[in-house]
Amino acid sequence: MMSRAGLRPRHDKSPRNGLAAESRTAGFLLTEALSTMAIGAVILVGVGSLLGLMSRQADLTAQQTDRVDAATRGLAAMSRDLETVARARWAGPGPRGFVFTGSPNRVLLALDRLDADRLGQTAAVLLQSSETRDGGSVFRAEAPLSPLDRDASTLDFGPARSLYAGPARVRFAYVGAVSAGGPELVLDDWPISDAMPVAVRIAFTDPASGSTLSSLRVPLRIEAEPGCAVPRKAFCSRVDDQAGEGQGEAGAPLPDATAARGAR
Repeated sequence: MMSRAGLRPRHDKSPRNGLAAESRTAGFLLTEALSTMAIGAVILVGVGSLLGLMSRQADLTAQQTDRVDAATRGLAAMSRDLETVARARWAGPGPRGFVFTGSPNRVLLALDRLDADRLGQTAAVLLQSSETRDGGSVFRAEAPLSPLDRDASTLDFGPARSLYAGPARVRFAYVGAVSAGGPELVLDDWPISDAMPVAVRIAFTDPASGSTLSSLRVPLRIEAEPGCAVPRKAFCSRVDDQAGEGQGEAGAPLPDATAARGAR
């Protein structure tokens, strides 16, 4: 008979079995580590893509903000000049027209100001809009205006200063009252020498299509000379007879030829 000791299972404690168990454990840990690394790489790629998208969006937002700021600053500078326009007139015998002419891309006006000695002086200001490769720009130049200047050809403008540079083009239009209390007329050009517009419209347009992106109506804060309301009875800077109808300040009837030109 076999003893009970002979019925006990025998445990193989050979070095070979120990190495196999350690190898299986190491293989499992390596697979687990590779899986973790792969998942981590996918997460890092996703986070990198998200950060890149956020960075590009932030750059676009910053560019858009810079464009809006540039347009706002340029619009404010142009508005200041237009709102404070002076009622200066050219020198010379005969009818003396106002120092004001306008086209879709150019405005010439006069401004009154004080110099360093607190003495009044008048300057001519030129606002010039042009189309560029990236959009449009507006430059401002200034020249002294003397009582002897008869037209714009005698002005000596200094260096131009940039007021706006951006993706839009700036265009000007001119608002004149057809008659007292009547509807306003918007003109592309303002060639009338003996009257001034009641407002100037500044429009930002798309250079490709020409469509208006945004616009601002800037009223000219000028007051009529009291003497011009009572011809031949009080002082008026005009030197003609003042007798003909259809001639006068802003708010008076415009000539028929001018009303037909550029109306829209």
